[in-house]
Amino acid sequence: MLELSFEKEVVKTLTTGSNQWVERKDLYGATPDQLWANFRDKLNNNNYAKLQGRPLTDTEFNQVKRAIEVRTPYEAAKLLAAENGIGKVEVERDDAKLGTVTLELFWKADVAGGKSSYEVVRQAVRPRLAGTQDVDPDRRFDVTLLINGLPLIQLELKKATVELNQAFNQIEKYAQEGKYTGIYSLLQMFVIMTPDSTAYFANAEPDHFNKAFLFNWRTRDNHPVENGLAFTRQVLNIPMAHKMVSEYTVIDQERQSLILLRPYQIYAIEAVMHRIHDHQDGFVWHTTGSGKTLTSYKTAKLAAQDPGVDKVIFLVDRRDLDEQTTSNFSAYAANDDIAINEAQSTGDLMRKLQQNDGKVLVTSIQKLHRAVKKTQAQLATGKQSRFSKTLKQRVIFFVDEAHRSQFGKMQKEIRAAFTNSNWYGYTGTPIFNENKKQLKGDLAVTTEELFGKVCHVYNLRDALEDQAVLPFNVEHVTTIGKDTLITRALEKETNRVKARRDKQGRLLSTADETKIQAKIQAMSVKDLEETYLTPADFETDEHINQVVQYILQKGPRKTSLGHGNYNAILTTSSIEMAQRYYQAFKAAKKTTHNQLDPDWPRIAITYSLSENEDQSAQKHDQMATILKDYNQQYHTNFDLADLNLYNEDVAKRAARREAVFAHLKPDQEINLVIVVRRLLTGFDAPRLNTLFVDRTLAYQELIQAYSRTNRLQNRELKQEGQIVTFRVPAIMEANEREAYKLYSGEGSFNVIIRPTYQQAVLKFQKAVVDLKAIAPTPTAADDLKGTTAKVQFVKAFRQVNQQLNSLSMYNDFTWKNSEKTFGIAQPEVESYTGKYLRIKAAVTNKEPEKVPEELAALDFSLAVGSVVLVDYDYLTQLIQDWIDEQQQYSTPDQAQAHMTDYLQNSAKVQASLNKLAETQPQQAQLIREAMPYIEQQLQQSQQQSGQNQAPIALNARELVADYARRQLVQKTTAFAHTWGLDQAALLRVAREHTVGTDEWHHEQELTQSANLAAALQAQTATGPKIPAILPLYRIKSQAAWRQFIEHDLAIYLQK
Repeated sequence: MLELSFEKEVVKTLTTGSNQWVERKDLYGATPDQLWANFRDKLNNNNYAKLQGRPLTDTEFNQVKRAIEVRTPYEAAKLLAAENGIGKVEVERDDAKLGTVTLELFWKADVAGGKSSYEVVRQAVRPRLAGTQDVDPDRRFDVTLLINGLPLIQLELKKATVELNQAFNQIEKYAQEGKYTGIYSLLQMFVIMTPDSTAYFANAEPDHFNKAFLFNWRTRDNHPVENGLAFTRQVLNIPMAHKMVSEYTVIDQERQSLILLRPYQIYAIEAVMHRIHDHQDGFVWHTTGSGKTLTSYKTAKLAAQDPGVDKVIFLVDRRDLDEQTTSNFSAYAANDDIAINEAQSTGDLMRKLQQNDGKVLVTSIQKLHRAVKKTQAQLATGKQSRFSKTLKQRVIFFVDEAHRSQFGKMQKEIRAAFTNSNWYGYTGTPIFNENKKQLKGDLAVTTEELFGKVCHVYNLRDALEDQAVLPFNVEHVTTIGKDTLITRALEKETNRVKARRDKQGRLLSTADETKIQAKIQAMSVKDLEETYLTPADFETDEHINQVVQYILQKGPRKTSLGHGNYNAILTTSSIEMAQRYYQAFKAAKKTTHNQLDPDWPRIAITYSLSENEDQSAQKHDQMATILKDYNQQYHTNFDLADLNLYNEDVAKRAARREAVFAHLKPDQEINLVIVVRRLLTGFDAPRLNTLFVDRTLAYQELIQAYSRTNRLQNRELKQEGQIVTFRVPAIMEANEREAYKLYSGEGSFNVIIRPTYQQAVLKFQKAVVDLKAIAPTPTAADDLKGTTAKVQFVKAFRQVNQQLNSLSMYNDFTWKNSEKTFGIAQPEVESYTGKYLRIKAAVTNKEPEKVPEELAALDFSLAVGSVVLVDYDYLTQLIQDWIDEQQQYSTPDQAQAHMTDYLQNSAKVQASLNKLAETQPQQAQLIREAMPYIEQQLQQSQQQSGQNQAPIALNARELVADYARRQLVQKTTAFAHTWGLDQAALLRVAREHTVGTDEWHHEQELTQSANLAAALQAQTATGPKIPAILPLYRIKSQAAWRQFIEHDLAIYLQK
């Protein structure tokens, strides 16, 4: 289907049937001025009474335009939400007698009726900015949806043969061109669509568009909705489209961003609200990492606004989750029509629960239980308690991390006290009959027994298929190999039988030994691990040191050091083991240093006070030492009395989410956190990508722990959660299969877990074969004739790149014998990469209309990660991109706000420098030396910009060349002074010499300039010894300057 035909079908679907959209054919191809005029009419009509029948004058309407035009998507969303969900703007009337009037322009609750109007505009034109015709062409927007005259939703349509990401790239490009300013500043939602594929995403600032947050639609029972017209019917109908940009939008103050809910979040909210109206309990099963906190916040807000509800209480079961939930809720509520309260103590909780302020209260179950028990004790002695009135009110309880809450007896007593309450749990790993046996005492109940029937399900498999979370790459490493395991099993079984024979007064017979051998040989590895291995086998110094060495050697690649710079968690079986690991890392780092970051990994240890039941003096002393190290590394001042504050700092520093921790310098980041159980549930850290496991996990604990690593962050750099286990690999794999079966259904193992290394190798081999069938050698890619052949090459190369990026994360990956193993060697991959990049440059550097249609339809935005062709040109271009990005920030505050990008790009430059050093060490050394000079020039340019002076345009290649020139002058000046030579003559000889040859030009001029007296006068105790005899001086000085030019100046003389 052609784009024009598809566009007409979409508009027809929008405007027929029960939909209330009206196509404004008179606004076909509308300019911004025409849209402003249309909005002005709507504003005048909707505020007729407020304007006292006197429409806005041009001057007054310009005030409205200014209020809208300058806003970021975050600020625009705040304007639309404003007070009580009504978007407002103040206008000072020209007639002073009329004063100032507050005009209403959007109503969140006025859906499908009342004042709200819904219009469709096709092919709206966004003209180029004045004076930019050579670089800024006119743009057309396929379909724009106006609510009350405001462009709030925009559809970018492509025909079926175009990759959907091209539509995303186009919108991102338009944003960078400043096309979504003016009346388009209020855009909230983008939809990209082909007849067979659809996605939507929230508007963002130009440098914050992220494909990781492209959302697909699903039905209530989690079936994907790909068809463009089906999406239009289900999502863009009225009232749904209105709700999408109002009720189902969240404004995140902390991250200054706009969030659109995913379909499963919307279905869960609707299901819980239905249960609330019916006075029925229930729980929401949404897999870990899918945004349960956001879902529960939206539901709690709607519940608090329900006139039939007196109180809303959000329960957590530990202090750090209390603070984290309150922080998240407060960030969401800051621009919403609701307030969030946190109880600081039991007394504070009781006071706040007696207030009728309609707020959502966040507290721990322990505080609430104490409040209930205190009230019951007062009533039992005949005393009055004002809190007893609260116990009779209609109270809605929301429980986070419902799978692990310390319910049982406490929950029963609270529920019994609140006689008119309903309870709703949120969990990614419900407790079922299969795994409740792991729990003890009154905790051994299922989630359904605690909360009632499930309201909505979105499990791990659903999320993976929906690309809402990442799959896991699990590798089982053991310090006790199979042969060692069998040997130990034979020894233990022999000792057991021998002990029995000793009691019988008999000797161990040959038959006994044969039976023992047969028994052991018949056992599976899992049976051997379960029968003959104990936790003590993994608590030896040898085991700890092997794990430490593994992490030091393999960890940098796992965490993409120098490229993505992610961090990791190591979970151990006890606090004692955690502290032993900490000391082992400290010792090992003294002799093992990473080339990219000599201090990697920076380590912290954290555990909850409840985990430290054994309050031994030794543990306290060790923790005091750990706190001292931490304070020294991170410039903090914690002691043993501040463990809660210390734990909070570790969590926030590791998460790198909050503003103060989001842009840390590398030496202030935590690379590895050692834990027991802490941070393994409820810890949301997209920058975490690796979990090292030195303990056994099963069922909900396993899924919860693994899921710390699979949050979305950057699809090109973080493709999977990395898991490495160090104990009982057969048991752990069996536990994984059981957990995945329980939480994702039969057959989910291969969906959730990345393929084995050998399977990944086969996929890479096939991709290589397919590529070489199109271009047998990199040189053959130059001879590709016609557009079709180039399209085939690009698609084949992308498969090679994708499979290699995934393959390179495995422990076993190596380029050794790669031609035999993979069918391709690393230099050949790099050469193919160069050919791909040249085709990409030929396409992306041209206007779309000048690019063949088949090539224009391809998405060239993939990251060429493991196979980047690093040469001098590539590296200086990388530095140029880094400079250009920094120069776009006009103030130090702006640069600080984008510090994460700065650090990531700096790390990318350093990684590429290390790669270049492998093949061109002198070029790499020159650029490495020049980097501080380049940063100095960049800072001076930014300072000029901050002083309202025109910033200096910086060129990376020229800066490197300028640095080399300065070094030549500086070094030749010093050398000439030492040896009594003419500096200009020395510099001329150096510049005309070819390093590595015996050809020297203009040496006679340099020799004639030699001044023995000046050299002797300049001689120092630490400098070279100058011969006092002229002939010897001339011989030695010539040898010295040749050596100096050939070695000391070589890197600055590169042509």
